[in-house]
Amino acid sequence: MDRAGTTAVSAQAALEEPRRERLPRHALGVQLREHCFSPSKLAALVAVGRELGLDPHAVLDGTGLTPESIADPFTLTSSMQFLEAARNAVRLYREPDLGVRVGRRMHVSDYGMYGYALLCSETLRRAFDTAVKYHQLANPMLDIRWLERDDALVWVFPEREEIPLPDLDVPLYDFLIDLQFTVHVTLTKDIMGSWCVPARAGFMRAQPPHAPALAEALECPLAFDQPQNVLSYPASWLSRSPRLANSITAAQVSKHCAHQLEQLRWQAGITRRVYQELTRTPGQFPDIEQIAECLCMTSRTLRRKLEAEGTSYSELFTSVRKALAIDYLTTTSLGIDDIAQTLGFSDSVGFRHAFKRWTGKTPSEVRRTRSLGLDDAIGAV
Repeated sequence: MDRAGTTAVSAQAALEEPRRERLPRHALGVQLREHCFSPSKLAALVAVGRELGLDPHAVLDGTGLTPESIADPFTLTSSMQFLEAARNAVRLYREPDLGVRVGRRMHVSDYGMYGYALLCSETLRRAFDTAVKYHQLANPMLDIRWLERDDALVWVFPEREEIPLPDLDVPLYDFLIDLQFTVHVTLTKDIMGSWCVPARAGFMRAQPPHAPALAEALECPLAFDQPQNVLSYPASWLSRSPRLANSITAAQVSKHCAHQLEQLRWQAGITRRVYQELTRTPGQFPDIEQIAECLCMTSRTLRRKLEAEGTSYSELFTSVRKALAIDYLTTTSLGIDDIAQTLGFSDSVGFRHAFKRWTGKTPSEVRRTRSLGLDDAIGAV
């Protein structure tokens, strides 16, 4: 069994944000579509794509964004918008080194107050704990964690089956893993200095054609066909100080990051809070006037806030009923008439028509298979 470092374990247990896979699967799509994040990652992706001859509009196709909007520092973007753009870029570029190229473009200055908190940390250990504690501020695509194993500190990144993102095929997953590894190494060198490179990187996949590019970016020996995706540093470095370490500033910035994280939970929550109200009491769906009253605002204000986040009460209501219908059909023995009534339909005929429109399948077909995947469950959320 691994000997986990006390600080690392306590930081992960007490401070790490709830992981996406812990969310109900029908709530995941709502979270991914929340507009809360700086456009920095998207801007880096588009800039690299432009250098490679990719049309920025083609990279941003389906995101609702333009090259001009992601150049605006006050634009708020969502995880789903980044995923859609990344999927486009991976498809258009067709070479496997895109994640490395984008990761090398990202620096600590792209992460705002989160990046500044890393720079000011008193030690490398504190910097890594801070990275985990406030990771949600960085619009993360993957969960991160670190531990001490023998004489090494080891970052562990998830395998594809552990990541509940929609349509996460192998090329997109490999892009995200390469991006995470490369960003991690780039930021650590920004914080500590160019000397601070990993001792080893291990990848679960077979050796890819762009292994030399990975080795150049990570500056360490690589191993493939490994049981985990890991990035290792000497544990003795944990007590070393970043170049700009400052305990007073670190405390101030950490407090600011905590405030930002709380704001993120609140501001990102208009869509989520409406969703929560719609799912609060099984079989009862408050209308927009009732939800607005609960949220201490007018229905007009609520409509405007939802529109700014790219959704509406009607879309959320539909997504809730669709998600509940799928759950009832695949996890219970409730009859079609009972499900229709529970979801607020006047009769089963109306429910069958609506379900066919939502999923392309009839309730009976779904019940027979009893095995809809994640993409089916959240595809229209």
